[in-house]
Amino acid sequence: MFVDNQVVKKFEGEERYDKFAIATTMFDVSFKGASCSVIESLVLKGCDNCNLKYLCRKIDEVVQDYTERTTVVTDRFSFID
Repeated sequence: MFVDNQVVKKFEGEERYDKFAIATTMFDVSFKGASCSVIESLVLKGCDNCNLKYLCRKIDEVVQDYTERTTVVTDRFSFID
């Protein structure tokens, strides 16, 4: 099955953000990690002066919460049982 992860899509002739695509992107972030292109390209030295700081922190919280809720830890693991 093909999953289209394009975030902006046309719905009924209007461009809208697709929540499913955003959610699957967040899922990918939980495995691959994320970085900030503005900091990576040296436009800003850090998050302190960025207007999107709050949203970036919330993204980090959502990914952390998702990881904690979906990670199963076992106290014992063996290939031979």
